[in-house]
Amino acid sequence: MNRAVLIACLFLLATTSQSAEPLSPIEKYRKLEFPPKEKNFEEGWKERVVADYDVINSADLTSLRAALKDEDPYVRAIAAYALGVRSDKESADAIADLVKNDKEYVVRIRAVEALALLKMKPKVIELAKKDPEPGVPFVAKLVDGQLKSEIDYAAQIRQAYAGGIDPEAIGSATLGKPAPDFTALTLDGKPFRLSSVLGKKPIAIYFTAFDG
Repeated sequence: MNRAVLIACLFLLATTSQSAEPLSPIEKYRKLEFPPKEKNFEEGWKERVVADYDVINSADLTSLRAALKDEDPYVRAIAAYALGVRSDKESADAIADLVKNDKEYVVRIRAVEALALLKMKPKVIELAKKDPEPGVPFVAKLVDGQLKSEIDYAAQIRQAYAGGIDPEAIGSATLGKPAPDFTALTLDGKPFRLSSVLGKKPIAIYFTAFDG
């Protein structure tokens, strides 16, 4: 085998090895076919849920911190939220800066949520209540009580996400059909199973449908 052929083979091998490397959770999020834009609310949401789990469970702190300055606002948003869930207090200043200065309201919303999970920067959360975009003050008022609560909401979210998710089960709840059984944690951290109350008493399940 001559030298030119050998070099070509080595180059091909190196290229193949690099392309075979799995994408990081942040890169997977960046490459979502349907990013969490309002127009995509009903498209690609299952993939976004799976991607959220992957980022929160698997992304390393270094890449999440770097992603706070990413050009993609949806990457900045999920990075801020993930750092809040992961209780990364070292990122509090950078997240607070997003609340005050980021041009995209979806990033400011996620950053407010993150600060509440960290139980830090109450003055910044108070400032967010005067944000000109209605969604930001709404969330700031919604999470305000978390700062004074003794409940570790971030730990609860980590526990819920650590259980993983079955992609096949996503979307199994259908309007007009019996609700599938599920388990979850209540706001006070107690386990709840739908089948324990179904058919025994009226029940209302409330959640905010913010997708970002």
